[in-house]
Amino acid sequence: MQTQDASSELLFKLWPWLEANKKGILIGVVVAGLAVAGVSYLSAQRGQTETAAGEELTKLMFSSTPGTTSPQLADGFAKIAAKYPGTAAAERAQLQAGAALFSAGQYAEAQTQFQKFINAENSGGDLAATAQLGIATCLEALGKPEAIAAYQKVVAAYPTTISAEVAKQAVVRLTPKTVTSPSAAPAAIPAAAPATPAKS
Repeated sequence: MQTQDASSELLFKLWPWLEANKKGILIGVVVAGLAVAGVSYLSAQRGQTETAAGEELTKLMFSSTPGTTSPQLADGFAKIAAKYPGTAAAERAQLQAGAALFSAGQYAEAQTQFQKFINAENSGGDLAATAQLGIATCLEALGKPEAIAAYQKVVAAYPTTISAEVAKQAVVRLTPKTVTSPSAAPAAIPAAAPATPAKS
């Protein structure tokens, strides 16, 4: 009973304040309601966009005919990446565009696609490591000496990824071996002859 009296007393004390500020309270409630509705709408739109991007990427990957060339595929992937920026499917499409161009021997164009992925500040981890590895591989294919530094960047920036392991192998493969000629090798130190006992 006392709890009910305390609630009634609190309401009785707040009532004049509520009456005096009802317009501000009403505006606050409406603004909060609109904010919640806006966030819900944007979240739903984002989900629909992610779904549409994923469906389009999957369709392109599985519907390409045997006569489709790598540059045509790359163009299709690049269009998906441009149409749905910020989605997971767009990230993968950007990488697929680079891979398709690399397969076609268009190394400079492939490097540009991988660089677009990095410049867009896409998700880190494995996908970013793959894009960085793609850049290094393109530089190697183009015969650029900075390929070694690009591979080393993959190892330094993404040490726990599979791309880092591939990059380590590339660094070893590309690093010039120093060969010493036999004449430059240090001479072997002759072993000391065992002491022979003196005959008496």
